[in-house]
Amino acid sequence: MDELSKYSRALTAGTLGFLALCFLGGALLPEYQSIMLGIALGSAVSWINAVYLSRKVRQVLDAAVNGGSKRLNMGFLTRAALAVLAVFAAMKFPQHLNVYAVAGSLVFAQFLLLFIGIRFSRKPEA
Repeated sequence: MDELSKYSRALTAGTLGFLALCFLGGALLPEYQSIMLGIALGSAVSWINAVYLSRKVRQVLDAAVNGGSKRLNMGFLTRAALAVLAVFAAMKFPQHLNVYAVAGSLVFAQFLLLFIGIRFSRKPEA
């Protein structure tokens, strides 16, 4: 398994676990439900953006290896539009989603990848 797949799998597992904790917290703590659901939405969008970026990176790598001359972009506008859409959804439904929680958790995947990278760098190769 190559590095990108290893990181992507760990990111997916960590994100799904975190989403489960957010939904559990929202169910058990009704006074914090909008915050927990906002964090869940922001981290889900962050995960989607990270997976989309990894797919684009893989496309660029494949094109470079195969000598493709087709110009490829990294999909910044798509990823930014998803983040803006999540914040707009929170602004449209403030009774269900906390805007600050959504905006703050949009960087969840980047921080999780940082911790995953530290863990993989300290783990000896088998």
